[in-house]
Amino acid sequence: MIHMVNREIWSFYVSHFSEIRLSHYVDECGGDLVRARRLYEWNVTVSAAIWESFAYFEVAFRNALNERLQDIHDEKGRTGHWIFDEACELGRDPTDAHRHRYPFRDIWVAQRHVVGNGKALTVDQILSELPFGFWHQMVSKRQLFLWPDLARAFPGASNRAQETVSEPVGRLRVLRNRIGHHHRIWSSDIAARYSDIQTVAGYLDADLTEWIHTRSRVSMLIAERP
Repeated sequence: MIHMVNREIWSFYVSHFSEIRLSHYVDECGGDLVRARRLYEWNVTVSAAIWESFAYFEVAFRNALNERLQDIHDEKGRTGHWIFDEACELGRDPTDAHRHRYPFRDIWVAQRHVVGNGKALTVDQILSELPFGFWHQMVSKRQLFLWPDLARAFPGASNRAQETVSEPVGRLRVLRNRIGHHHRIWSSDIAARYSDIQTVAGYLDADLTEWIHTRSRVSMLIAERP
């Protein structure tokens, strides 16, 4: 009877979540459908928990970069806000027909979203529309010319090397995308990625690391993995 009930529950899972998606869980659990179902539910729960921590981290990371980019803008005697890049100091050429290349195209897209949503085209509205990938690119090798100045956004970093920040942020971007698309993350090193969140948060402010950690369920859920 219990076996039949489990089969019925599994049929419900297959009908809604697809056999192909669930096959990875079945393989991981050696064909044990009960454990596979629990792993699927755990994957959803731990993904949500990481998202909670990421919600704090991403906003702080974005704000730190925004503040530092504005400082750079002001130090150069520019007026207005860096995000409009009127002096093209971020490398965009206003005479270039392809000026909206990635990642700066994200600013243009963000502006369109703000206007499309009927909002005022303010700096805060634009910043809120920019994806995490944009901020990752700001600290990546593709924007190396920004780095010497942007390093000051991370006073807690162990050194001023760009990869000290860009590498963990790149890994977090991959994880964030997997969670956003509801992929399995149990095959990732979740503890290491949570450590990346704590590490980069600590580069911003040691107190931020502790603040995020005291509100996180991630470590507890890792210990409860089926």
